Amino acid sequence: MGFGRRGVLAALATGVGVALVPAPPSQPQLGRVQSADGRLQIDGVDAEGTIRDERDSPVARYHYKRTDDGFEPTSPINVVFDLERAPGGLERVMAPLEDSGWVRSLEEYTRYAYDADRDVYVRQQATAAETYYGTSGRRHVRCWQFGSVVSMQAHVDTGARPKHGIESYADARQYLSRLYAGEGWDVSPQTLNLENAQEPDHDGYATVIHEVEA
Repeated sequence: MGFGRRGVLAALATGVGVALVPAPPSQPQLGRVQSADGRLQIDGVDAEGTIRDERDSPVARYHYKRTDDGFEPTSPINVVFDLERAPGGLERVMAPLEDSGWVRSLEEYTRYAYDADRDVYVRQQATAAETYYGTSGRRHVRCWQFGSVVSMQAHVDTGARPKHGIESYADARQYLSRLYAGEGWDVSPQTLNLENAQEPDHDGYATVIHEVEA
């Protein structure tokens, strides 16, 4: 039995759709890892490497959605960047993602993080994802810079329909560690305990990535 006109058009449309979907960024090369003897020089981190209260540190612990009653935490911060210098730091953090083919303008929800210095909730300052819409899933990050620290919420989205959900926090965190290590940033073996464990697979710790300037 032949396809018929409708079948041929459907097949052509499917072929075009596949052709137009951009290929995901290539797997990054593993870079160097900072000495395990290094201590975390970030305000609000106690002797055990823990931040228990967002009011004591430039590191955010969650991102939030706005509700009628205020702000409700939705996803945990799981990657923290320790910058060499504050000016221009957020764009330097985003550069390796852009170099890997991620997009900066995308379909996403609005989220906020708490700025302890100003005692306000701040809308996402920078975002990136592997694709604009994430029809079949994508890696996706939202970022905030407070002082010389960038807090990143990184996750793998489920497919966009009926709506995006979280497939994994851990996979995105591991992937980004490799990506930034491959770009010459120091990925510390000492994680930061943010006490923000959350399903499906976040253990409550954030990877710490140190900027290394030439």
